[in-house]
Amino acid sequence: MWRLSAIFLKVGFLSFGGGWSVVGVLKNELVGNGILTPEEFTKAVSIAQVTPGPVAINLATYTGYKDYGLFGAVLNTLSFLAAPIAIVLAVFLLGSRAKIDKERWAGALKGACTVMVFVTLLSLLRNHLDLWTVLLSIGAFFLTLRKVHPLLIVFGCGALGVLFSL
Repeated sequence: MWRLSAIFLKVGFLSFGGGWSVVGVLKNELVGNGILTPEEFTKAVSIAQVTPGPVAINLATYTGYKDYGLFGAVLNTLSFLAAPIAIVLAVFLLGSRAKIDKERWAGALKGACTVMVFVTLLSLLRNHLDLWTVLLSIGAFFLTLRKVHPLLIVFGCGALGVLFSL
């Protein structure tokens, strides 16, 4: 249980940009350390995605609860949130003393988050890449360019995915 919470504490320091930016890192940590199988990880991400809240926090809570009950869920969640809370407190307390170019800092974080989301996408696609997934992804991309409402794209791709799997 402590090893699992240490993983989420470590990943919490890398969680800039939201939950999806660290899902690939979590996959490497959880699957690589034998805590979850690749199939269990995929199921855990699916469950974390459909529950309200950020996917990475939900994944921490679900993984802790799955193995260690309510105490494990709370411990994992607090471990994951400890680093961002400490960073925000440090910035709040020391922010007036430090001279930081906020635009350069935001640009650096944006670039790092983009790379992390791309790595997550590649790691998740590695096990689930087929022709229909590629076609749906390309179609969804072009629909977003045409300013189609995102809910219509999500539900449309879900319905087509179900039809293609039959």
